[in-house]
Amino acid sequence: MSRIKEEQLILPSLYLMENSQNKTISITELKNNLIAIFKPTGEDAELAKGRKDSFFTQKVRNLKSHNTFENLGLAIYQPKQMGERSGSFKITKYGKKYLDENITIVNYLLNNNLDSNKLKEAFGKAHINRNKPQEIESFDENLMIYEGTQELINTQKYKRSKLLRDKAIKYFTDADGKIKCCGCGFDFEEVYGEKGKGYIEIHHQKPVFQFDGDDMKQTINDALKNLIPLCANCHRMVHRSKNDLLSLTELKKIIFKN
Repeated sequence: MSRIKEEQLILPSLYLMENSQNKTISITELKNNLIAIFKPTGEDAELAKGRKDSFFTQKVRNLKSHNTFENLGLAIYQPKQMGERSGSFKITKYGKKYLDENITIVNYLLNNNLDSNKLKEAFGKAHINRNKPQEIESFDENLMIYEGTQELINTQKYKRSKLLRDKAIKYFTDADGKIKCCGCGFDFEEVYGEKGKGYIEIHHQKPVFQFDGDDMKQTINDALKNLIPLCANCHRMVHRSKNDLLSLTELKKIIFKN
């Protein structure tokens, strides 16, 4: 994906301002926090020619040099005071309003361990649609497991998740009609016969979501790249540590070792 753009930094920056002491944050603090959020890779992480800054941190500094927040009325820059190492940004009432309108999106994106490219794409889309705030619509893999749960059958999230599950089952089923765990190779049909045919759990290696109004078919096709079929045991092991999900490679190493 292309390098980070200033507009993709706006919402997370406002979030950091709002949640910092006195609703202000220095450029250095903003830079360090945004690096922690985006974990820049590729060209973003490369040093700009003739500078000590990476392309990513250069974009952060441009928020000040280009008066990005002021031009949009979202924050003001306060020059450094005596004893301070640098000036700071302070969120405005309009910036707080804009953040509040998009807080569901911001919280979802910042709390689901998304990679840098997905964050850039999502925050960029949120900025483009800033005059008509959107909602995040997530696909829940846990709902996909319990596909017979009656109380969920009519919910929109259930319908989305089941649609993705059905597509994934079809996608991962081989020419012989078999679908096996990508971790340990377990085949439900081999063990349970007809009762287990076509059954598997679908794991989201990355959270799957869309903005309201996005094309469902395209979202599902994109999501298939981040899904893998797992048996119940492997799926639980992957999720055993909430803040440190196992990758498929790590899972296979554990299985092979033991």
